[in-house]
Amino acid sequence: MTSEILLRLLLASGAACALVLLLRRPLRRLCGAGAAYLLWAAVPASMLAALAPRGGADSTLAVLPLPAPVAAAATQVTQTAASAVRGGWDELLLAAWLAGAMAMALWMAWRQWSFQRGLRAGAWHGGPLLLGVWRARLVLAPTFRRDYDRAERRLVLAHERIHAERGDLLANAACALLQCLAWCNPLIHIAAARFRLDQELSCDETVLRRHGQAGTYAKAMLKTQLAAQGLPLACQWQAVHPLKERIMQLKSSVSPARRLGGKLLAAVLVAGCSLSAMAVHAASAGPRHYNVYLEMDGSRPHLLVKEGEKGGVAIGSGADQWRADFVVLPAGGAIQVKANVSHGGKDLSNFTLEVADNGTGSFKVSDAGKDLIVKMRVSEVH
Repeated sequence: MTSEILLRLLLASGAACALVLLLRRPLRRLCGAGAAYLLWAAVPASMLAALAPRGGADSTLAVLPLPAPVAAAATQVTQTAASAVRGGWDELLLAAWLAGAMAMALWMAWRQWSFQRGLRAGAWHGGPLLLGVWRARLVLAPTFRRDYDRAERRLVLAHERIHAERGDLLANAACALLQCLAWCNPLIHIAAARFRLDQELSCDETVLRRHGQAGTYAKAMLKTQLAAQGLPLACQWQAVHPLKERIMQLKSSVSPARRLGGKLLAAVLVAGCSLSAMAVHAASAGPRHYNVYLEMDGSRPHLLVKEGEKGGVAIGSGADQWRADFVVLPAGGAIQVKANVSHGGKDLSNFTLEVADNGTGSFKVSDAGKDLIVKMRVSEVH
């Protein structure tokens, strides 16, 4: 069901963003900015894990359970919220989400287009930036050589070159995509700004590790004046990142062993987030149960049927016995009922009906001049 997919997407993105926002500063202080930047991979990894196909009862996820209280709470939230959007709301929610995602994408595209149009008109007077996604383009102001001395130019260009080497432009495009997909989650937008900051801090750290000259690098930062563009598909030398925090970070240093340990820890946390999202998804994927209310030949039996398992009811006896067996399955936003009817032990007909949750359906079968009309109402047990 579309609404359940969107719900899983939002829950996974929100939980991952909250975790990274909580851990990024301590991890950066202990292990360097590179580890904090790597930790952001937990957000897309968790979203992909939450959208993965559900495993069966014998899934390997069964050996990687969440702590019982966490799994129970997460499963309850997922099932309760999913139940609230069933029964006619699915299409409305899909339309609202799609409208918001398209509006967010158009807004980002307009900002990018407006900026690039200004570049073609020669209106750029800010600091260096790397622009594009697949084919990066370095943009420099006409006064670049005048504004920066030789040592500063070397460091500034090294900064942009590191962005290109690491694929940061692709990472920024992925960030913009996630903001569009989870546009109604405020944490994703807060996280996007922190992600871009951690990207710059990590790049600064790499520049200093390769070239040193922290004082010269700080002077180059202070020289740059740049309007708050916040472009989704660019890596900007100064951009809107907190200048004070970047300069303060230049004073910190961590040993190679701590940097490596921090990146390993970040990778473990990313894997843990993915497995947790999959475990929650699997925990909420238990078999469904359905109430089947029947009306047949003056009787009104009631069945509780487990998803995929056969349930049946019989009326009469011997050669006059009518029997109807049912298998109930979810079918997207509907419920599918497969029915087999027999009379006096003789199979007559197979029927497949699709009804909405708490919807009704009916069919008629005849044998030896006798008719049986079966009416049913099917609802999922929440």
